[in-house]
Amino acid sequence: MLQVKDTEIVTSVDSDESMAGNVIIMNTDKCPPGYMLLNPYKLSLNEMAHETRSCVEACIQSNNVLYLSSETFINYYMNMIVGMDKYSPPSFHAGYPLRHGPCVMLNYSKYGKDSEIGIGLKCSSWPKDSVEWISRKRNSNWPNQLLINKIKVMPCHALPVGCMQSENCHLEWRFAFILPERELIWNFSDVQIQCYVIFKTLKREVLDKIVPDEINSFHLKTIVYWVSEEIPVCDPSNLTNSVNACLSFLITCIRKRHLSHYFLRSRNLFTGKLEEEMVRDRLISEIELIQENIIGFLINCEWWYKCGSKFLLSLRLFVQNAPNVDFLSACTAILETGNRKLRRNKYTHARCLSMEVTVGIMFLQTSVESLLKVAKEVDEMLKTLMGDFALKFVSIRIGMIFLVEAKKTADLEIRRKLISESKRCLEAGLQHDVLAANMYLLTYHYQTRNYSVIQKFMKDLFGRRAAIPYKGTPGLFICGKRSLLSPDMDETVTVEDMANENDLAFDVMFSCSDISCVPPALQYECALLGGRSNWCFCSVNPLVYGCYVQFQVAFNLRDTEQLSLSLRHLKSMVLYVENGEECSSGMPVELHRHYNIMGYCYSMIDDVPNAIKWLTKSLEVCPINGNAAAYHLYITLYKLFLSALRWLRLQIFLINV
Repeated sequence: MLQVKDTEIVTSVDSDESMAGNVIIMNTDKCPPGYMLLNPYKLSLNEMAHETRSCVEACIQSNNVLYLSSETFINYYMNMIVGMDKYSPPSFHAGYPLRHGPCVMLNYSKYGKDSEIGIGLKCSSWPKDSVEWISRKRNSNWPNQLLINKIKVMPCHALPVGCMQSENCHLEWRFAFILPERELIWNFSDVQIQCYVIFKTLKREVLDKIVPDEINSFHLKTIVYWVSEEIPVCDPSNLTNSVNACLSFLITCIRKRHLSHYFLRSRNLFTGKLEEEMVRDRLISEIELIQENIIGFLINCEWWYKCGSKFLLSLRLFVQNAPNVDFLSACTAILETGNRKLRRNKYTHARCLSMEVTVGIMFLQTSVESLLKVAKEVDEMLKTLMGDFALKFVSIRIGMIFLVEAKKTADLEIRRKLISESKRCLEAGLQHDVLAANMYLLTYHYQTRNYSVIQKFMKDLFGRRAAIPYKGTPGLFICGKRSLLSPDMDETVTVEDMANENDLAFDVMFSCSDISCVPPALQYECALLGGRSNWCFCSVNPLVYGCYVQFQVAFNLRDTEQLSLSLRHLKSMVLYVENGEECSSGMPVELHRHYNIMGYCYSMIDDVPNAIKWLTKSLEVCPINGNAAAYHLYITLYKLFLSALRWLRLQIFLINV
C-alpha cells in the first residue's frame, strides 16, 4: 500500500488546529457500515505536491457540502503512475493501469505478472464501531493481550472505494485495517497458516468454478480470524478440528449471506454477493461433501497448485494428526484421478499419473504394511498400464523402507532378510522409468558396498549414445515439457536420436526417513526436510545423483583417477542441468541441492575455494533456512581453521627448535 504523505483523516478538528499538511474530517453518519465520507478541512500550502493536488482535484460539492471524491482521487493517481511509467526503463514498462477496487493494477506482460498498488490515507483513530475489537471476549485467548496492545495503537486507513449498493459510491471511502491485519498474519501459528492454505486450495478448486468473483481470499482470511478466536490454534493435533470449523463457519456465512468484518463487526463482507439461492445451495453442498472426506479432496486437487510447499506441508501435517484417516483410501483417491480431465497427452498419461502417486506417497507417512495394502488394491482394481506404473513406485518405496529397517536392525539374520527383500523390491520397480529407478538400486549397492556394480553401471551409462527424454521432478513440472537428458552430454544428440518417447527419466526422490541409507551429501538434505522453508522430500537429477555416487565410491576406495573423472562428470552434469530448459523457463528445479553436492565433493578433497564457491552459489538461489549449504560451509571453514591451526603450531615448533 502507498500511504499518501502529509495527509491525515481526523474525527474532529478541536485538537488538530496545529496539524501540518492536509487535514480531512471523516463523517460516517450517512454511510453504510465500514465506509465514510471525507470533508476537506485544511490543505497544505504546497499546491504543487501530489498529495495536495490530488485532494484539490478530488474536491466535489454536493448539497452545498465539499467532499473528497474517492473515484476522482484514484483516477488522479492512475494518471500519475502512467506519467511515471513513461520514464521507466523499457524492461520495466507496465501496460496501461487498471482500477481494481481501491488499487491501481499494473500488468507486466513481459513477466506474466500483475502488480497492485493500494492508495491509502492515514486515519488518526479507529472508527467507534471497531473499538469493540480491543475488549471483546475470546474463548481461545487469540490474539493474546500482548498482541492486542500492540495492534490497538496502529493506524487504520481510508481506501478510495465506496459501497457498490450506495448512491454515494463515488464519494465514499472504505475503512481498512491493513497494518493490524498484517500483524495478525505475522503472528499466525503453523496451524493457522495450514488452515488458510487449505482454504485457498478450496477456493481455487471448488468455489472459483461455481462463483468466480463472489468469494475472495480476504473472506477466507477473515473466517480464519473468527475461528481462531473460538478454538485453540497452536496445537498441530488440532488442525483437523480447525479446518472443519472453518468450513462450517463458511457454510453458515453462505447460508445467511453475512460475514462480519473482523475489526468492524457491523460491516457485512457478503453485501451484494451470493444473491441466487440455487448458487448458495450448490456451494453448501460441495463444501459439505469436502467435510465428509477432506483428505480425499486435498489429494485430488490440481497438481499445478501443489507446487507451493505450504500446500504439501499442510497435507502432511493434516494426515499426521488425523489418526482416523485410512491411508489405503487416501492412495485410492489419487489413483481415481484417471476419471478427471487431465492435461496430458496419450504418451505421458500413465507415467505422469504414476508420479502423482509418487508425490502422494512421499508426503503421506507410510509403512510397509500400508504400502502393501495399496499395492493389493491397485492390482485388483486397476489392471492397466496406469496401475502397473503405480505399482512400480510402490515397490521402490517398500524397497527403500526395507533398506532403512536393515540399517536399524542389530539381528544379523533379520538384517540379511531385510536386505534381500529390499533388493527384490527395488529390482521389481526397475521399469518405472528409464533411469531414476536404477538410482534407487545404486543406493542399495552403495549401502551393501557392492562398489564394482556401481562402477560398471556408470561406465555403461556414459557409454550410451541414445538421448533420454527428461521430465524433471514429478508433479511439479508442466506436463508435456521436454528436455534432453543425454548421458554423454553430446550436444549433437537431437530429439530424433531419442530412445522410446515414453521412456522418460524423472528425478530421484528421497524422504526424511531415508537419511540412514543415502550417501553422506544427501544425508544433510534429508536431515533438513520438513522445515517450513523446505520440501518434505528432496529431488535430485538422476545423472547428478549417479555421478555423485560414482565420486563417493571412488573416494571410499581412495581411487584418485576415478575420483578426478567422476568429479568432472558431476560438474558437467550440474552445469548441464543449470543451463537446461527447465531452468530457463523458470520451473522449480532444486538447483541448490546440486550445488550442495558439488560443494560437499570439493570439501571432501580439501579444495576449499571451489567448495565455498559452489556452496555460496547455493545460498544465492535458496535461503539459509532449510538449505544444507550453511552446514557444509561451516564444516568446510572449520576444517580450514584446523588446517591453519596445525600450520601455525608447526611454525611455532620449528621456531622453538
